[in-house]
Amino acid sequence: MKIIDFHTHIFPDSLAQRAIDSLMQHSPESKAYTNGTMAGLRQSMKQSGIAKSVLLPIATKPAQVVTINRGCRDLMAADTIPFGTLHPDFADFAGETAYLTSIGVRGIKFHPEYQDFYIDDKRYFGMYEAVSDAGLVAVFHAGKDPGPFTCDHALPAAFAAVRRNFPRLKMVASHMGGWKLWPDVEKHLLGLALYFDSSAVKDWMPAPEFVRLARTHGTDRILFGTDSPWFDQAANAAWIDSMPLTQEEKERIFFKNAEELLGG
Repeated sequence: MKIIDFHTHIFPDSLAQRAIDSLMQHSPESKAYTNGTMAGLRQSMKQSGIAKSVLLPIATKPAQVVTINRGCRDLMAADTIPFGTLHPDFADFAGETAYLTSIGVRGIKFHPEYQDFYIDDKRYFGMYEAVSDAGLVAVFHAGKDPGPFTCDHALPAAFAAVRRNFPRLKMVASHMGGWKLWPDVEKHLLGLALYFDSSAVKDWMPAPEFVRLARTHGTDRILFGTDSPWFDQAANAAWIDSMPLTQEEKERIFFKNAEELLGG
């Protein structure tokens, strides 16, 4: 079966080891399953039967936005789909989203903890408007994070507020809508017109709970994701494949939903 991993991260070869070491200092219980490079991801994909991976960069400073986005063209390949980045304190949202769409980039990654912004703060609604107008997919880190953060920047209720204000925005709330906040996900997000991805939940969510949440929300709005290099692609694919889901449900989660969201 074809598999698209909608949630992966890589770093430039010259920075990868330092980035891995730094992030693991913030989260010593984490484990890196690749060396953080493109080559390491491709080796993992080959071993795991992953056909394509979506690459999700994070600009932790406004000054990084243009540099990261100008590198997207070089990352485009048959097996990789690079997303761009915006920072909430970056000024030219419209110009940058126009550039990304002009080179064929299909989405933007936001990490409200690393970027230190509350997703339902109206100061950032202009950013969402630019992304929505450009037709780009907005992938958000959702819920808690193992790093040294307040972990309240991307709560399920806040996603519901963004959804109400931006009904055309193509939204993905990662980690099944909110890492380690799944009771709140159930209260505020299940059934809304936004996607969840399955990244980083395998070791914290029992399979029956995943199946129940996925079916209640709608398996046509669940995307397979791993959060590589922090999670093993093969183990996560096997976990989803082992669940008591129908073949059609698995196909939707593994690749059909992603293809439809990305436009083929």
